[in-house]
Amino acid sequence: MGQFLTAVFELRPTRRKAAALERVRAPAEAVFWEVMATLRPSFESLPLPGEDQESKKLAKTARIEACRNAQKLALQKATKAGLVEPVAAGLARDVEMAVSSFAELRAKGQEASWPVKHEPTESDYVAALQALAASTDQESESKARDELARVRKPPKARGLTLARSRDGNIIRDQMGRLAAVLNCLRANDKRSRQATINPGVDPSTGEGFKKNRSSKTKLVIPLACSKWHENKFLAPRRDGRRPTLRSSIIFPRDDRWWMAAQFEMPQEKAHLSGAVLGVDRGCVYPVAAALVDANGALIELPEPVGKEVGEIIVEMEQRRREESRRRGITSQSYFNAVNDNLHRIANSIVDLAREHGAVVAVEKLGEFKRTIVTKRIRGSRKGGWRRVLKKAQLGKLEMILKYKLELAGLPQMVEVVAAGSSQSCAACGHRAKKNRADRDAFKCVECGHEMHADSNAAIIVARRGVFVLQRKLRKGDKLDQLHKNMIAGLRAGGMTGLGRHGLAVPVVSGRGSAE
Repeated sequence: MGQFLTAVFELRPTRRKAAALERVRAPAEAVFWEVMATLRPSFESLPLPGEDQESKKLAKTARIEACRNAQKLALQKATKAGLVEPVAAGLARDVEMAVSSFAELRAKGQEASWPVKHEPTESDYVAALQALAASTDQESESKARDELARVRKPPKARGLTLARSRDGNIIRDQMGRLAAVLNCLRANDKRSRQATINPGVDPSTGEGFKKNRSSKTKLVIPLACSKWHENKFLAPRRDGRRPTLRSSIIFPRDDRWWMAAQFEMPQEKAHLSGAVLGVDRGCVYPVAAALVDANGALIELPEPVGKEVGEIIVEMEQRRREESRRRGITSQSYFNAVNDNLHRIANSIVDLAREHGAVVAVEKLGEFKRTIVTKRIRGSRKGGWRRVLKKAQLGKLEMILKYKLELAGLPQMVEVVAAGSSQSCAACGHRAKKNRADRDAFKCVECGHEMHADSNAAIIVARRGVFVLQRKLRKGDKLDQLHKNMIAGLRAGGMTGLGRHGLAVPVVSGRGSAE
């Protein structure tokens, strides 16, 4: 089985077709919330598992039975409301997923809130603005800002789920134009018209059809996407395999219609060389990487990347704060800019790992990462890490890397101990606080080795990844001694402490020799 990715395409329906979509979507949303309101008491009263196996088994059986009944109820309500079978099946799946998620979280003892329809609230904006201007302490200022944030916004319309690919397909006609074929209308609908599907090709299968096809239950809507999306999801791979469309969600946003299509991607299998790509995450440069072989010898050391990414994130954060002061809300552009740049960083890491068949090693940040992602207390100071890698960026980068590595056919990341990686010398193994001259510069007080501090730390992370993969770490072993033994082995083979002679590595002032 491959990996699932979701692509969002823009639909460009005529007014008539947009109205037809809304005639299906609106009652489907009404049925969903009606069913959820009906099911709430029964799911909130489900028995919780106890300590013994018998009670756990009984609770699991009750959850499974409740979810089955929820799916049946959704199908009955959807059919009664006049929704066609493809729409009713998708609605039943949505209900089953929502209630099962609530039940599973509750069974695990985690906090679970029942899905409810968002009802917008409206505040007295002028009064809240006056209260903010008159505030004299942190508490009154925070209260006024919270009131300003409660501006009236219409709730987002719920999407229309087509759980089977044959009910929400994508085709390419003989002129290369893309269109979505949505099976969502009733045949006896007096306002629906006969839709003609011109000869073309199904991009998911590569199969062509020459004859015109017509149907009164389907809508054929032109589809727009970028060339990247087209090549990624609607074109065959080098080995001839194609992404397979499995399901889709049709939803409106800001008077435009979109199709979130879920594709099963063909899984690649990378050939591993024994190399390890160490990734160090820093303040100014979000990512510094170093590639070493199975013996710890340095293969490649790219320049630390992402300084411009950090600057973009800082700039977007300043804009976000200014917008929050003016309007009391934050627009989506800030989050989009951060996400886009995190994806760029992850792509550069995956491309380098795939090129060399390397396993990616990252620092085990643990509590430090949770500190970063924790929401800052109002009025408290913000540190450098929070300005550059704000809130969930550390965790999100790992999440993005996880699925991108899997998609590339590479094994999952290995986590290594982070302690001392910024103070240990990659050339001789000496560890001392004085080695770190300043934030960017590393100069070993023992051997005089100079390098960019983040690049030096990336080499240490990569070598610790080698220890983990080769299972050289045992209880009581000292990382510093293992590192010195590795360097001694390289030198015994006629190389320097970094590997082959004359390898150029980045230093703070530019690029220079490792020796």
